[in-house]
Amino acid sequence: MSLYTQHSALSTQHSALTLSQLTAGIQEVIEGSFSSPFWIKAEIAKLNHYPGSGHCYPSLVEKEKGQIRAEMRGTIWANDFQRINANFIKVTREPLKEGIQILFRTLVKYHPVYGLSLQIIDIDPSYTLGEMAREKIETIMKLRNEGLFERNKQLELPLLPKRIAVISVKTSKGFSDFINILENNNWGYAFTCVLFPALLQGDKAVDSIAGQLKVIGRMAEHFDAVAIIRGGGGDVGLNCYDHYLLAREVTLCPLPVLTGIGHSTNETVVEMVAAYNKITPTDVAYFLIQQFHNFSVRVKECQEKILSSTMKMLEEEKRRWEEGCRRLLLQTDNLIKLEKNKLQLAGSRLQYKPGLLINEKQIRLRNMADWLTMRVNQLFVQKDQQLALLDEKLKLLDPQLVLKRGYSITYFEGKPLMDATGLKPGDEIHTRLYHGKIYSEIKLKSE
Repeated sequence: MSLYTQHSALSTQHSALTLSQLTAGIQEVIEGSFSSPFWIKAEIAKLNHYPGSGHCYPSLVEKEKGQIRAEMRGTIWANDFQRINANFIKVTREPLKEGIQILFRTLVKYHPVYGLSLQIIDIDPSYTLGEMAREKIETIMKLRNEGLFERNKQLELPLLPKRIAVISVKTSKGFSDFINILENNNWGYAFTCVLFPALLQGDKAVDSIAGQLKVIGRMAEHFDAVAIIRGGGGDVGLNCYDHYLLAREVTLCPLPVLTGIGHSTNETVVEMVAAYNKITPTDVAYFLIQQFHNFSVRVKECQEKILSSTMKMLEEEKRRWEEGCRRLLLQTDNLIKLEKNKLQLAGSRLQYKPGLLINEKQIRLRNMADWLTMRVNQLFVQKDQQLALLDEKLKLLDPQLVLKRGYSITYFEGKPLMDATGLKPGDEIHTRLYHGKIYSEIKLKSE
């Protein structure tokens, strides 16, 4: 006799069903209608795993435009959970967690005390990865259609990016490795890093990271770049970095964004749209140090060019001086020969002249030769002194010697200061000495 027939018979006798009879009837109808397992798609809103018993009671939901259309409690018994979770980790490299879409095989169960639930007996991890891939493609297409995909990549990284806004977790190993490399670099490069704490995985990470990007954007003038860094993780743990809202916030950031979120496969959308993508936090740190290396190479090349140009100038002046000396000696010899010829001609024409005139001419000729020789020697000395003076001046122009004499160079925003115009109290400046640098804050200035 069915529950309905029993109820009709009892109703004629002014009797009622007991609650247990009602729930037993409901259990019979539900489990009779859903006697075989089948596949269902849903999102895990809450995992509710109890390590003590090993059982799991996930809260399953279906959403449409952010609104919940359906919700039901699930059950995964301890033995099934251990097997299912191990397989999920093997495929996705992440355990079951909240906020992910799953495709699961289930039996519909009804318990007189605990009510309706879905007994999950298997989960297909490939479906979860497929959903993530679909959402990733949709995010990329949407950013491209809006003309935002390449926007952050077009921002120019400063020549010396030393003021870094870091989005990370203070206690994470990735953050500590990043800071350690920058602060203990062997070349003494100085970096200023400000931490903006944020959640780095899961659905809440989207709002957390995006919120910090907005905060940094409002104070962008105080930083040169933004670094988003975290430790390693599987594809499911990184699903938030394919989220459209987070990726869009990265493209709109007014500063170049550097990413180092700790994995080398399946590049996320955030990494694609960032100005620079490095695999790990340490790679980001070494990238920043390399920018200083690149600048140092350019400075060294300039120094070498100055020295090379100076040596060429000295060689040219020396060559010109030697050429002038040769011409002067040649002209002197020619002049002496000319005067000798004149003297001989005069002697032949003026035989009637007393020998005294000839002697006078000879003395005059010798005096002239002596004077010319003295003048040549004076010119040699003068030119040598000029060359020595030029050499001393060139040495005095060496920036290192200027600094060594006690002078210094003060920079503001990477440029040397010529006067106090444009500076204001609170501005940060740094002064380069012969040994070391000094970083200062302006308290008072005088024009």
